[in-house]
Amino acid sequence: MEARTVEVINPRVPMFGSGALVAPGLVLTAYHVACPGGDRQPVTVRNKIGQAAEATIAWADAELDAVLLQTDRTVLGASLPIVRWGELTCDYPDARPVCSMTGFPRAMRRPHPILPDAFVDELLAVDGNIKPATSSRRGYYGFELINTSLESAELWQGMSGAGAFCNERLVGVATFASDFRHGGLLHLMPAARLFASPGFTDTVTAVTGMTPQLQPADLRLLLDDVPDPQLSTSYLLNARSAVVPLTGMTAQLDALEAWCRTSRPTDVTAVTGIAGIGKTRLITELIHRLGQPRPGNPTARGWTGGFLADNPIQQPPHYRMLATSKYPLLLAVDYAETRRDQVDQVLDVLAARHTSDPVRVLLLARGRDSWWPSLRRARQGTSVMSTGATIDVDPADALAETTTEHAFDTAKHAFTERIHTLRSAGLGDDWATSPLGPETSAGPVFTAAAKPADDTVISLHMAALADVLAALNDDFARYDNPMDVLIAHEVSYWKRIVEARGEHFDEKLMRTLVAVQAVTGATKLSNAQAAVTAGFDVHHAGFPDAAPNDRRLLAAYEDILTAAYPSGDGAHWGSMGPDLLGTALVADVETKSGGQFIERLLPHPYLEEDQQHRALTVLARATPTQPVLTAGAARAVAAAPDKLLPLAARTVTAELDTDIARDWLLGLQDALAEQAQQPDADPDLYAWATDLVSTSLTHVETGLGDYFNSTEWKPPQSQPDEELGTDDGLVDEGDAADEDDLDWDLEDDGDEREENGEETGGGDDEPGGTADAPAGTTSPAPRPTVVVHTITSRAVRTVLTAVALAHLGFVSFVTGSVAYFSHYSSEPSFWLLPPLIICAHLFIGSFYGRRQLPAAFAILIAPPLVLLMTVGFGLMFSDLHGADINPVVMGMVWTSLFSPGLLALTYAFRAWFGQIRFADGR
Repeated sequence: MEARTVEVINPRVPMFGSGALVAPGLVLTAYHVACPGGDRQPVTVRNKIGQAAEATIAWADAELDAVLLQTDRTVLGASLPIVRWGELTCDYPDARPVCSMTGFPRAMRRPHPILPDAFVDELLAVDGNIKPATSSRRGYYGFELINTSLESAELWQGMSGAGAFCNERLVGVATFASDFRHGGLLHLMPAARLFASPGFTDTVTAVTGMTPQLQPADLRLLLDDVPDPQLSTSYLLNARSAVVPLTGMTAQLDALEAWCRTSRPTDVTAVTGIAGIGKTRLITELIHRLGQPRPGNPTARGWTGGFLADNPIQQPPHYRMLATSKYPLLLAVDYAETRRDQVDQVLDVLAARHTSDPVRVLLLARGRDSWWPSLRRARQGTSVMSTGATIDVDPADALAETTTEHAFDTAKHAFTERIHTLRSAGLGDDWATSPLGPETSAGPVFTAAAKPADDTVISLHMAALADVLAALNDDFARYDNPMDVLIAHEVSYWKRIVEARGEHFDEKLMRTLVAVQAVTGATKLSNAQAAVTAGFDVHHAGFPDAAPNDRRLLAAYEDILTAAYPSGDGAHWGSMGPDLLGTALVADVETKSGGQFIERLLPHPYLEEDQQHRALTVLARATPTQPVLTAGAARAVAAAPDKLLPLAARTVTAELDTDIARDWLLGLQDALAEQAQQPDADPDLYAWATDLVSTSLTHVETGLGDYFNSTEWKPPQSQPDEELGTDDGLVDEGDAADEDDLDWDLEDDGDEREENGEETGGGDDEPGGTADAPAGTTSPAPRPTVVVHTITSRAVRTVLTAVALAHLGFVSFVTGSVAYFSHYSSEPSFWLLPPLIICAHLFIGSFYGRRQLPAAFAILIAPPLVLLMTVGFGLMFSDLHGADINPVVMGMVWTSLFSPGLLALTYAFRAWFGQIRFADGR
């Protein structure tokens, strides 16, 4: 923020004030500073180190007291990125953001030490809060200073024109101070009002080459950030960069806008479609459209919102802030199928809100079979969801109103213009060997290196960008397909970053590390360090460990990866995108490693479970386009099923649609069968693994995956491997370097790891229990277990539960009537029998329902005994009421009444809580 602050001087009045560089050579300041009395002649702009340049008026609005000045971009702000614009949208006192402002007020002026009658202007940085109600009637922001005030508003002269920043967003420009608050309140012209002024956004776009976007600054801690402009393939293809204009999907866009403008306060819907089809670009366009004034009503308040961050910066997240939005709010959740817990947290907050401004939640996913039905059942008809209708996007929708050739040419033209803008801003170097001109975008459509891989819009854009890059660099033109061109350009982007940090550029190593980054992610620094360490180990696997890894080098590459792909939220770093490009790089690394990259990476001991979970999700999502990754992941899981299989099974059944999940699990089933044939394979372990995969396939095939969230998949306890020669058996010799040499602020997760076993005590009749082994013998490993839920629909479970409860009530009535309201009540021994019989029924229902029991005399005889006791009470009940029926016939009647109830009770327990099953391992 300090680097953006400049002095603005009109020498003809004279008048001095402050300004903010919103882009190289573009200054925002107050109109009364630059144009006092309507004077629109050039003014002088000077930065804090004294560099000065003449500036002319590019845009002005006297009523708003704001002006844009254009000056020499090579002198002022040459190294600055384009500013991000924001507004304050919520009124949540518990998390009110602190705003900052830097300028040159009169109070900081000091006499020049040498020149008489001259002054030196010093910077003053102040912090404050902007409370939405303050000055809102006049359309201003009230900037209430924190622990800073001047005796008079006159001492703030010179601060006019300073930019106010909130969470790195420019939210307003200072205009005047209030005398009545003793200099403790400054008034700002909100950026939102500047955006509504004719010509403002057009002027910014013309100078910067990119349309400015107004974002909710106070929600920055909860929302994903728009990517910073970079001359990289990943940025140019990012849907939220909006480089290429939206083509097609008019029907979906209109339907979504109409849905947003309905009268409901809150609503939720899902937008589904395959990868690369344009879902994110569609929602980006929707947010932009809703934020614009409506035709015929230019003063109507536009919408605000954005994409909800997967890892919010604020922890724990202040989701309650969303319930205090003062304006219509649109929230989009990408990859919603993997973020169900987060979606539920947000919807719970929105369900309790009391404001009337509309809030819409859009859930983006590749499919809806695995997660949407359960969410819809839970929320449909509530205050946050109406009908739960969905919008599907088809590959043909993006080209519905144009031809493929025209869309391809439009994309080439858009990429050419953006590359020109980025290079003009100093974001490129000598990677382009040919000049960039109008002829770059000309030429035949679909050249040899620019043939779309499929009919998705992302493939079309990738082919168009590859064609543009191939025209700019002869080295890129030698590749046979667009993906290779794009990755080659990304390699040049990595090289610029690596060499800027004084490191030697090793392309093969960078390919491996970026592939690791794309697969594992990193929410915190320790995750990133673990990923880099694992990447080095995997890259150098098979070579003798002649020297330990250099900690300085590891740290340097962690910094390089963070700079190359910064996170848009609270995660430590992002990853190369879009998904098709990232997985293509991973597939290339996997192929060139001989199919060993994923198998070595996934079970690496330094990776945490959340990184392994992300890796499995990324690899599983790539099943339709990169089968080599599916095969590699299956081999990795099959090689270490005790560590990876439960996580993989939960990931697949909960997050992937039926077809993809089925293919993934069938491939895993084959890999397990192949691995089980190895001489050193543990038969118990692989019997358990095979059973778990079969159970997961059943869940997927029945479409009842949401009923199995409580399933506990636990591998059998393995015995210590005495032949390994290590204490923990976690690191194979030669596959990882010495821990002491690799530990750069990583927690030791080797020797200090606890065993993942569980107690197996119990009697001989306790399932899973084992008798104490004689001294000097080895106890057998406990049988592998898995908790499996009976496959029942919600209606069947409800009926079973109702019958079971009716059965318990009936048993209580019959036994209680006999024991407490008949001549038998004089016998104290009868008083305890009804509760004992009820407990016996509950025991049979829970114990026999929850466990797959072996055939044994005690187990087989217990239910008939309990039933016989209950029938005996039924016969006494009949006798008390004078039923003149043969006792044998009456006994059969009572048996027919109690038996179905006891059976329903048993199956109700199984349906609700699952059944513990054991694999023999034989």
